[in-house]
Amino acid sequence: MVDFNFLFLSLAAAPIFTGKKSFFSAKGRQRCIIEGSYAFEANSMISILPQGFNDFHCKAGACRHTCCQKWEIDIDDDTADYYRGLKTPLGKKIQDHMEKGPDGWHFKLTDKGFCALLRTDGLCEVITALGEDKLCDICTVHPRFFTYVDEFILCGTGLCCEASCELLLAPHEPLTFTEEDTAFIYTFKELLDFMGFSLPESLTHYAPLFSSKSCQSILADLMITEPIDEAWTEEIRSLQGMIPALLEKVASYEKTYDPISFDRIYQFIFYRQLDKVEAYGLDAVRAYARRSTDFIFMETALHGNLEEALRRWSEQIEYDTDNVDWLLERL
Repeated sequence: MVDFNFLFLSLAAAPIFTGKKSFFSAKGRQRCIIEGSYAFEANSMISILPQGFNDFHCKAGACRHTCCQKWEIDIDDDTADYYRGLKTPLGKKIQDHMEKGPDGWHFKLTDKGFCALLRTDGLCEVITALGEDKLCDICTVHPRFFTYVDEFILCGTGLCCEASCELLLAPHEPLTFTEEDTAFIYTFKELLDFMGFSLPESLTHYAPLFSSKSCQSILADLMITEPIDEAWTEEIRSLQGMIPALLEKVASYEKTYDPISFDRIYQFIFYRQLDKVEAYGLDAVRAYARRSTDFIFMETALHGNLEEALRRWSEQIEYDTDNVDWLLERL
């Protein structure tokens, strides 16, 4: 079993950091574990954990949307050296599917876009044969992320993972955040205040407010983002062609939706991008969270599956940092 407390402390323990480190990329798409720019002493860091962070567990073979596909999985140098030294049939298989590019080693995907080490039962051959401690860094940490804002480390689990979506939506109560060292619990508004961000209470909550113009604007922006697959483009194009019917679905859903769940979604999306405030401003980050939640609301109103609408949005937007930046620039 991987000790994530030790791993997290290892990430936070170096004395001074600068720049940006990404562990997972594929032609512009990145699963960023450490994001943002920072330069400060490690012992001054304040770690923030969203509700449920320490309860995350991978669903492994029970997952319907494996993270072992579509992405080019980077392999850190130490693990690459270990894999290359294996003198076993599994070692040969791993080596046959390793490739070195300009940025280092990564796994080559199969023709269907899967990691070659993913078994048909959804389990990983490395874990089953060698143990979790023999995974490369990104496979060990994913979907956890750690973003840095001044002296704060903002922790979380990415919403492209269905287990993360389930974890976020399961509690029927306001989302809270815990300061790790003191165990002090904050609401989202209190956390923003603590971090020095000034925002009225009303703007820290989500309430649906749709019009034909707002729907068209959101969909137009999403249409221009780099698509993860053709199905995403087809879905956006379909929504653009049915605005009146979509607004009817939205109006009907507004009568039955769960405000607490959408508050949690909005606040978590907002929270994850707080490291972008310096570059784009608080209003832009808030608008990004608002419009993203609006899209998830539309998709849920139309298809009736909130968890999947959330996961699919994250897979397309949050896990391509170019898409996030592009949307923020528009705001």
